[in-house]
Amino acid sequence: MTTWRDRLRDGLLAIRTLLRGGRRSAGIYDDLRSRVLGLDPASIHIPPDEPWGGAAVAAMELAVGGATATIVAVADGTVSMYLSTGGGVIGAGEHLAVRAEAQRFRTVAAESRGLLVRTAEFPRPGPGQVRFHALVADDRFTGVAPEALLRTSRHALSTLYAAGQDLLTEIRIASEPGEAE
Repeated sequence: MTTWRDRLRDGLLAIRTLLRGGRRSAGIYDDLRSRVLGLDPASIHIPPDEPWGGAAVAAMELAVGGATATIVAVADGTVSMYLSTGGGVIGAGEHLAVRAEAQRFRTVAAESRGLLVRTAEFPRPGPGQVRFHALVADDRFTGVAPEALLRTSRHALSTLYAAGQDLLTEIRIASEPGEAE
């Protein structure tokens, strides 16, 4: 049986092939993003040592200078960051500190679903906005807020934003050259 992780890996191999050929596909980011946000939670295989709780998938998207950074955490321990301008980080969940923050982010996302709206689509954030997405059981949720207000901790979604920022920090630390656990 092909898992969503296998499909993601196939997509990454296709990206590497395109990049080796010197070409960039404008749809690579959109493809990776739609694969994870369109994920069927029933297709996620949870390793025996992985605690289950929170959202099956939680994402935070930041609008940065006309581009979008998408940070995703999946219940199987997969953590990635996709950049709409190209590049990103795949496999950050292999680092224990990243995995722990991802679990917390998914938990806070599930706890915040009452502040989000049910959705069938996952729009990107507009300028100055942060958008959150969560797949919890069979429901899909989204919400948006101005980043400036989230930073003040005066918005209802500020706790989710802080958890996403903590995850982003751990991804950056784990991605630094020479970083090992």
